[in-house]
Amino acid sequence: MKMKWIKLACIGLACFAAACNNEDDPVASEDLGIVDMFSPGADADQEVKDMYNEYGVWVRTSASSTEELGNAIIAENGNMLARGSFENLDEACKPEVYTYMETLLSQVSPEFAKTYFPQDFFFLKSCRDYIDQNFLQIGRSRLIICWPNQMEGCIPVTDPDKHYYQDSVLTTAIWNRLVDMITLRMDEDLLPDFIAAGKMYDGGEASDAIDDQYYEDLDAEKWEASMKELADEGGFISGYGSSDFRSDIGEWIVLLLTESYENIQHDYLNNNAMRTQKYEILVNWLKDNFDWDIQAAGNKFRAEYDAYKATLPPPAPDEGGEDEEIE
Repeated sequence: MKMKWIKLACIGLACFAAACNNEDDPVASEDLGIVDMFSPGADADQEVKDMYNEYGVWVRTSASSTEELGNAIIAENGNMLARGSFENLDEACKPEVYTYMETLLSQVSPEFAKTYFPQDFFFLKSCRDYIDQNFLQIGRSRLIICWPNQMEGCIPVTDPDKHYYQDSVLTTAIWNRLVDMITLRMDEDLLPDFIAAGKMYDGGEASDAIDDQYYEDLDAEKWEASMKELADEGGFISGYGSSDFRSDIGEWIVLLLTESYENIQHDYLNNNAMRTQKYEILVNWLKDNFDWDIQAAGNKFRAEYDAYKATLPPPAPDEGGEDEEIE
């Protein structure tokens, strides 16, 4: 893997976050200045009500102030409140946002979403705290997404029904941010067999050493080889998974959601008993506890993306494609 999927920000929130899940019927905190109910009102669009009822997730497209936007249910963004700004989503974009979120949520079982997902997804036209943001995470309860997203590599929305599968950069980026929030609700005691199947976590010592060594030398080839060796010998998806449980399981979840079993087997499982064991433990745990066939979601994503990619003209020499995030 060439990219660092799982960032280590917000680790200090992990113990607090593990104490409650998305089904806990949380109450807004007056200390944070939150006065609105954290569920869609009677006048909400039917699509919003349906997603909330099935998955426990509130898809929101407008805020009245930076205070409302910056205050999530158990956290706040001080920069947003102090000097932030935003533009609400264009009305014409609402149908495609709803379609995108309906597709994303359909990849997950309702049981898993209600337990681990953030309370709300805020889609905006633009968002700024100190700088312009394409995404903004507030604690583990709110993910802000700008739409259309201006992140490098994203593509225009031409087919809303297929955009989840076609814009691999956007979808992978959203899942990377989601697992940052999802894993804040997960404790190491949750999957002891998964942890025991690989080498012990080291708090990022090995991956940091590789980063430090080859960043100074600007030797990408040696960096990639060293990171691959670290991952292969420890049973991780990338070298960064060696840091801690959150990083490790987060990388697995993103991979399983965006890749076929055939490719996962070829690239990660063949001749690696530790990764094979971790794969089986995680997939079976999700099936047994949440009725979620995560690999089916990954198989569909890869099939749909490959079909879309086959319709595109070949890239120009030395030109990256929109598939950079997942390959």
